[in-house]
Amino acid sequence: TIFGEKDELIAEKVAHALEAGLKVIACIGETLEEREAGQTEDVVFRQTKALLPAIDTNWENVVLAYEPVWAIGTGKTA
Repeated sequence: TIFGEKDELIAEKVAHALEAGLKVIACIGETLEEREAGQTEDVVFRQTKALLPAIDTNWENVVLAYEPVWAIGTGKTA
């Protein structure tokens, strides 16, 4: 969010990391504005869908973690 990276760029980074033999923890989650607008499920679905081509069918080296942006460093729990 801070760097303005789109879902597709994150997917490219995931694909590159997997190709390099790394294990990936892909964090997905919404901003506070998206949460307050009731868009949590839509955002999480969109982010996960963007990752699918990068991961293909091999999830062996991937962990999907829900980490809402609004909870990072705020003291609020998700």
